[in-house]
Amino acid sequence: MGYLSCRADSSIATADSQTPSIKIQHFDYSALEAATNGFSDQKLLGKGSHGCVYKAVLGGRHLAVKRPSSRAHQILSNEVNNEIEILSKIQSPGLVNLVGFTNDSNDNKLLVVEFMSNGTLYDVLHTSARPPNWGRRIRLALQTAKAIDTLHSQNPPVIHRDIKSANVLIDRSFNARLGDFGLALRCHVDDYRLRSTPPAGTMGYLDPCYVTPDNLSTKLDVFSFGILLLEIISGRKAIDVGHSPPSIVDWAIPLIKKGKLVSVYDPRIAPPKDPVVRKQLAVIAAKCVRSCRERRPAMKDVVVWLTGLSKLVPLHSWNGFNNPCMMVENVGRPVEVASANNNAHLNWRNNSVGGTSEICARSDDVIPRTSFHSHGADDL
Repeated sequence: MGYLSCRADSSIATADSQTPSIKIQHFDYSALEAATNGFSDQKLLGKGSHGCVYKAVLGGRHLAVKRPSSRAHQILSNEVNNEIEILSKIQSPGLVNLVGFTNDSNDNKLLVVEFMSNGTLYDVLHTSARPPNWGRRIRLALQTAKAIDTLHSQNPPVIHRDIKSANVLIDRSFNARLGDFGLALRCHVDDYRLRSTPPAGTMGYLDPCYVTPDNLSTKLDVFSFGILLLEIISGRKAIDVGHSPPSIVDWAIPLIKKGKLVSVYDPRIAPPKDPVVRKQLAVIAAKCVRSCRERRPAMKDVVVWLTGLSKLVPLHSWNGFNNPCMMVENVGRPVEVASANNNAHLNWRNNSVGGTSEICARSDDVIPRTSFHSHGADDL
């Protein structure tokens, strides 16, 4: 076996996935065409560079249908085939799961996935008239982190390669679901395919370490998640030419290193009241976007840290709705918020990011300088 495998947190994965088979439906092209009213604009959910997504109703079930544009059939067909390959082996409540696809020729291949009724995290953060509160933001971040960890925990691991707010969808229960697996790679012993797959992703979220196929690692998803978390914290886009500097990393990380945490938080709402929450959210994001890839945390660690924070911040309501549902972190089990708050600070300090001496001292705006001494200002 050659040099390149999937370096999932410094380990090499070579075994086949033991995931049980998932029942995937085969649809007739004509049935999906009819269900979308001939792919009419009234059914259009979204449009991208390679195609469009339409809403369809089949057998009383609301679904989403991905259709390649006429000028991008080959590109998107490859992505559709890749998404089928990935999602036919994984299903999770944290993912936008595959329902089926057309078994026609590649020119007519359509992908059918679960319908997400409340748009994307990008919409929630950047177009909503009422930005979400901190309890909701932390839980959306936690659910996204869990979804990424689900991918990284596969054997062999799956690397999404396009983590961004536009690919995090919000379902009818206001839970975050990770979607769009067209660029995902299942790291296998098939070295040739990995070596021949060039780096890909979205500007503003792309790991600067990922410059050749040999740099493929689960840590590139961690970097992208760090950008996403900064986006959740600040309400700023990953790249915004209306600001200087336009990159959210170039803007936020120097402020975090200087301890000016409040300056990083979304000015549309008051920052989190708990100074521990203010510190930890910012530091988790900073750790994820470290320039030294080996020093970024694993997604399992991020899940643990965000789980602790989620117990410190009440959920309240979603943009004015009176808590339309209990946030479900695991199937059938609501998150216990109120009862956990009394002991959360003690539990959190015992399991915090970098230890209590590093960032858990309770002051409003300043991270103790011990956070920066051992590895320099570049890495929190």
